[in-house]
Amino acid sequence: MLRLGSESSDPQPLPPLPPEGSLQRWQRLQELGRGASDLGPWLAGLASGSLAPELDLLVTLAGRVDQGGAERLLLLAADFGPPLLLQALGQALPALPAASRTVWLEPLLTLAPDGPGWLALLGAFQDPRVAQRLRQALDHSLDAQLLERLGHQRQGEDGALLLNISLAPGPRALRHGALEGLALGLSAWPLEPLQSGLAALAEDLDPDLAAKAVDLLARLPQGQRQLRRLAQRPLAAPVQGRLQRRLRRSPLVLVVHGRSGGLIPQELQDWARELEQRRGAPVLLQALTRDAPDPSPTFWAGAQRAGAIGLVPLLLLPGGHVRKDLPAIARAWRTRLGPGPAIALQRYAFIGAWPTWQHLLATQLADRQAFAAIHWLHHPLEGPLAQRYLDHLGAVLGSPGLATPYTAQLADLVLPGDRPDAGAVALLPLTLASNRLTDTLEAGQRVTLPPGQARAPLPLPPLLQQPAIRQFLLTALEALP
Repeated sequence: MLRLGSESSDPQPLPPLPPEGSLQRWQRLQELGRGASDLGPWLAGLASGSLAPELDLLVTLAGRVDQGGAERLLLLAADFGPPLLLQALGQALPALPAASRTVWLEPLLTLAPDGPGWLALLGAFQDPRVAQRLRQALDHSLDAQLLERLGHQRQGEDGALLLNISLAPGPRALRHGALEGLALGLSAWPLEPLQSGLAALAEDLDPDLAAKAVDLLARLPQGQRQLRRLAQRPLAAPVQGRLQRRLRRSPLVLVVHGRSGGLIPQELQDWARELEQRRGAPVLLQALTRDAPDPSPTFWAGAQRAGAIGLVPLLLLPGGHVRKDLPAIARAWRTRLGPGPAIALQRYAFIGAWPTWQHLLATQLADRQAFAAIHWLHHPLEGPLAQRYLDHLGAVLGSPGLATPYTAQLADLVLPGDRPDAGAVALLPLTLASNRLTDTLEAGQRVTLPPGQARAPLPLPPLLQQPAIRQFLLTALEALP
């Protein structure tokens, strides 16, 4: 029995192969591919011309030969036509185990003809000599497939070339080939220029190129931070969609007023659990009057994956809590996270400052047709900043607010323009969840009035109990990175 690629001293002539497409031909080639036939007569038949160099035969032989046999086939190809062997190798090599494929590296390096097709085939191997051959070829003529193969070599020095070609104006095929090369060797390239280059590509006018850049950014260390920065940019709609799919939602810390002793109302806890399910990331509630609870291991694991924690104040007015307490809470979380870029703290504005929130309140007030008037209540605020905010919000909502302490009784409220014949009047406390004021107002509503006395104003439920507002907050916070 001959070793692969060698010949016997006197190989016996082979009968011709059965016709193409026949069962007998398929069986013969299957026997050859399984090693049931001696390769010597087959190679001798090709050399003598008694066997036609047909594609299916060459594919089978390419998967059986050792290094000597690979050299012989390459030499024979000079007679029957290198393109046919190139086609056969293109089919055979990708399907071979690594050890069988390796026997072709040295023969291809030393005997393969010049040309992009042969270089692309050689580029499927990872070897510094292959990388050098590809660089030499690309110095003379850029080729998209060879750029991909150069990236496959994973030689760090080639990252700058691939990045520059993908960024520079030029033929679309070349730019995409260079970017594919970057993808194939992604972890081999210097990180800082790669991050900035991919971020620039994400805003490219070619949407396919930009979307691919977003995909690659998501695979890099600290990639989630880069994606969150990109989310603030005016990206094309398809790229923005790809970006949202690649973002890993960061855990959220929601700062809430809470009740006496730091108690968080059940309606807020239920809502936070629903938000957590929709985001697929942990959500932690922190009352202003208590320190943050210890996050769970799941919370920290999510923060590590996303590279960030979001701090969202569920506060509606710019009072002392927003101006003084929130900065202190943010500092405490940054101390907890420690120095370095591993986990960043993303701090968001209090929701009362969101224009979309203000306009939602205006819509809710305008839709209450059953009432002659709706008065919105806020706890008393001090200082010029707070007054400017209240004036602005009053302009958006179409009426001024009424400063109302938590201890106010329903019967004590003096409403602007209140007349016995004015019709039903409603009160909208600016509070997400039930608190001391809403409890007091509700209790006052249950008081039985003497016959003939006008009904007291009707307190509307806390905002989180109103379906449209509850859904808005779920959707808005679900969309945060």
